[in-house]
Amino acid sequence: MKSIFENYNTQRDKLLISEYGRSVQNYVEYMQALPDKQERTKLAFAIIELMSKLNPEIKKQQNYQEVLWGHLQHISDFNLDVDCPFVLPTRAEALKKPEHIGYPKTGIKFRFYGRNLQNMTESIATIDDEGAKQDLLNSVASFMFNSSRSWNDEMLSNAAIADHIQTLSSGKLKLDASDFEVTEDPNAIPNIYNRKNLSQMQNKKYANNNNKKKKKKTNFRRF
Repeated sequence: MKSIFENYNTQRDKLLISEYGRSVQNYVEYMQALPDKQERTKLAFAIIELMSKLNPEIKKQQNYQEVLWGHLQHISDFNLDVDCPFVLPTRAEALKKPEHIGYPKTGIKFRFYGRNLQNMTESIATIDDEGAKQDLLNSVASFMFNSSRSWNDEMLSNAAIADHIQTLSSGKLKLDASDFEVTEDPNAIPNIYNRKNLSQMQNKKYANNNNKKKKKKTNFRRF
């Protein structure tokens, strides 16, 4: 009598690419056992068609056919012996780990502005066109003012913004308070306390609505 656990998943071979399921892996094993290469190739193309239907999102890639054949090579444990229209990846190529991209070596001078703004100010310092430089400085200064107003509960003065820009640009942009114009965002929430008050008002309104619903449910006619 066969054990009821004979075909349990833990007793089977490991799925090499789980997205395609065990049936595709069984088809590939059957294909590899065929003695005739022409028959193996014919079945390989049929399996590729099946894989494309099981994973339709892959068709959004321009080279999805080549990717599918690479997956088939992986499922065959890199022993695919068919007439393939693409160069198949080797085991070493497929399992090669990507190189470490490294971490930024320069620190962030003002964390509440972020690294992008710091990179922007450094780039602005290299611009020769004074008109373009001034427009960019006005945009950066406005962003700094509205960001600090919304998130740090501060109303930065032009002098403070000029000092921050000088620090962010590593001293390349030496500005005065009158060197740029700050545009205040009318849609920005003034400060963190107003956001808290707004949240409290919304919670209070929600609680009042719930109380009204409860009163309606508890009202009944007395005889």
